Amino acid sequence: MKNRQKRLIYFLVFVIVGLLFFTLGYFLRYPQTNQPYPVVEVIDGDTIRVKIGRKIEVVRLIGINTPEVENIYRHQECFGPEASKETKKLLTGKKVFLLPDPQVANRDKYKRLLRYVFLENGEFINAKLVKEGYAFNYFYQPFQFINYFGYLEKKAREERIGLWGSQCDYYERK
Repeated sequence: MKNRQKRLIYFLVFVIVGLLFFTLGYFLRYPQTNQPYPVVEVIDGDTIRVKIGRKIEVVRLIGINTPEVENIYRHQECFGPEASKETKKLLTGKKVFLLPDPQVANRDKYKRLLRYVFLENGEFINAKLVKEGYAFNYFYQPFQFINYFGYLEKKAREERIGLWGSQCDYYERK
């Protein structure tokens, strides 16, 4: 009887420790979204820096792509400064909620967190940038809002707003 009790205790300890490691791994992989995080910097139209705890994380907005601004790696693209300016207007000095997508990797090849970004008032920034013509629906891999962002992009193109109404040739390329 004592052997059976010992095995049961070892088994329960093993299960509890396993659950603790699983839970810890989840929390390390996905920083919690139950609190807003301050935006430290807007890098460009689809990339920001956010303070999570004591660490500054670079966050790439999931499912969107904005035209590039001039930097040491890329040339400026048409409507890039406007897209960057809009994201700065929306997020500078704000706090945001970060939501991971279970269909998307936690980080990209540049080690940036991949997240949906929401303002404290609930405004969905990724969607807003597509809807107002500052970003493309960026479907390099499946994600939860791919069809929604596609619909928003189609409406922006039809209404020729943002980058779709500019002097850029984006409308003709799509």
